[in-house]
Amino acid sequence: MTCAIKIQCTLLALLFLASCLDSQNIGNRVTRSDDVKKEPQGGSIFKIRTTVFFFIYGFLVLFVFIGFLVWRLRRSKFQARNSKMHFENICQELDGSEDPVPESMKDAPINDKIDYLPYKRNYEIAKENLEKGPVLGHGMFGVVKKGYLKMADPKTEEEEKMKLEVAVKSVKNTYALDQISMLAAELRLMCAIGKFPNVLALVGAVTSELRKGHLLIVTEYIDRGDLLEYVRKHRHLFEDHLVPDKTEPGSYLTPLSAKRKTYDFKIEEGEKENAISQNLDSLTTSDLLSFGLQIANGMQYLSTIPLVHRDLALRNVLLKKNKTIRIADFGLARKYDDKTYYKQSSKDVPVPIRWMSPEAVHNMKFTQQSDVWSFGICLYELFTLGGLPYPTIENEDIYVYIQSGRRCLQPDHCHVELYDLMKLCWNAKPELRPTFTHIVEYFVEHMKKSAEHVYDYVEDMLRVEAESQRKLDDWIKVNRCEAFEVDLKSV
Repeated sequence: MTCAIKIQCTLLALLFLASCLDSQNIGNRVTRSDDVKKEPQGGSIFKIRTTVFFFIYGFLVLFVFIGFLVWRLRRSKFQARNSKMHFENICQELDGSEDPVPESMKDAPINDKIDYLPYKRNYEIAKENLEKGPVLGHGMFGVVKKGYLKMADPKTEEEEKMKLEVAVKSVKNTYALDQISMLAAELRLMCAIGKFPNVLALVGAVTSELRKGHLLIVTEYIDRGDLLEYVRKHRHLFEDHLVPDKTEPGSYLTPLSAKRKTYDFKIEEGEKENAISQNLDSLTTSDLLSFGLQIANGMQYLSTIPLVHRDLALRNVLLKKNKTIRIADFGLARKYDDKTYYKQSSKDVPVPIRWMSPEAVHNMKFTQQSDVWSFGICLYELFTLGGLPYPTIENEDIYVYIQSGRRCLQPDHCHVELYDLMKLCWNAKPELRPTFTHIVEYFVEHMKKSAEHVYDYVEDMLRVEAESQRKLDDWIKVNRCEAFEVDLKSV
């Protein structure tokens, strides 16, 4: 406001000066008639006016430019103060609220209690111990890089040389406060989740430069990508052990697809310990059963915390080279750049509608029951070898389709008992869907009856994975008691 008044006053003064000069020039024309005859008056007036105009114009441009610089300086200072306040708030949020969790929220999922969850400082990693490598992947807001972690407190020369392969997650834009806040919330969520063989484990975090917008979440490095990509890539190699039941009476008019199917694994004596091939260029019915059971195990663990995943799908399940899986992407930040997501016009929020229960689609209400529905869709993805749910239905028609009572059809490679489990997960009434505890029990009973060798093998693998995750803590402990032995190939 002050700058505008100054500009107006200056402009008036300059115009007054130009008027005076013009008046003086007119007086000269009247009193000095001899000069009039000697010099044309029009040229002189034009020169004076042109000079005054450019003087005023140049002065105004300079004045506006200086005013703009002052405004930018004040604005940047204000933004810096504002950003500093926001970063201070995020730092305070890491410690969680000082207030106790309200009684009404005691049994609520930890997603709803995120404001009360603290960052556990024993997860802090010294920045100099972390080396970042190539980009593994990125979404709309975040980027994940491969990293190498040195041991915080090495006890031997061998330990000093060791480096653990990890995944390092950060935000794309360090000035985007909302993205940093979401990543900080995801960190606190992962601290609360802890470690379980079928859930992606937190190794640690770098929060020392959070006030500068730098926050790093360090997790296990899972080397074979997501499960959806794996089953799609190897579908042409699939070895199906689900065959028509020869003991079932039937007519020659009955199509093979309508006959009841049973497992035919043909396990040789002494081969039970190799129930699942470690060859990653293979895919069998045993693999599908193993993956399904492991996903159920991981979701059962998350349900006991309790945590609602909200986006359970094969694309969010990671695969290790020993064919164990990790459920991932249970944070608050979501990747919405996938074409299978659908943008609701009412809320303009992209959601994975093909994996969502009807109540979640209708009112965005996510619960453990909606996660159970999504688990049924995961089984459909598995036994169709990466097929798209409701392949003939457009995104905008899916809600009406499932509301009419129709569901995904039984996959060709799926046992009827597992399809019955899928249909239980897709009950229109959330309260009538099974819990993840019941799902695991159902799966275990099915496998013990039909593929016990696969079940035993999975149990043995998960015990090894649990021990491997336990050893992750030794990489960030500052005061370790003794050296430890670790097989880097299995970590």
